[in-house]
Amino acid sequence: MKIKVREISSSGLLFEESVNPRDIGLLEDFINDEVPLTVTGRFERVGDFILAKVDVVYGVENHCARCLERVSGQEKKSFDLDFEAKAGVEYIDVGERVREEVIIGYVPRVLCKEDCKGICPGCGADLNTESCECEKKH
Repeated sequence: MKIKVREISSSGLLFEESVNPRDIGLLEDFINDEVPLTVTGRFERVGDFILAKVDVVYGVENHCARCLERVSGQEKKSFDLDFEAKAGVEYIDVGERVREEVIIGYVPRVLCKEDCKGICPGCGADLNTESCECEKKH
C-alpha cells in the first residue's frame, strides 16, 4: 500500500484500498486472511511531514477465554500516522505502519458473549449449553 508523495497536497488526499492481510505481512493467528483488510484515510502535507488519520477494518478469529468457542468478527481501528517527506522520497508505504498498529491493538482475551459461563473445571461441561453434574455427586 504505497502512496505517491507528490499526490499529497496541503488540501489533502483521500485514500482507500483493500488488500489481503498477508500482502502486508499480517500472518498472526488472530487475523482472518479470507477477509480483505480495508484501509481508508486522509493524508495531508504539513511542511516536511505527511500526517494521516486512518481507519482499518479487518477480520478476526479467536477463541473465547472462558468456553473456548470460536469467535469471529470484524475489528475497526482508528489511528494517526506521520511520515517525514524527505527530498527524493517518491512513495510512503502505509502497509507496514498499518500492520504495526493492528498488532499493537490486538486484545488477546475475548469472550463469545458478556455472560459466558465457561467450562466446568471438574467435568469439562460447556456451562452455556449443558448442565454440570459435579456438584450433585458430592
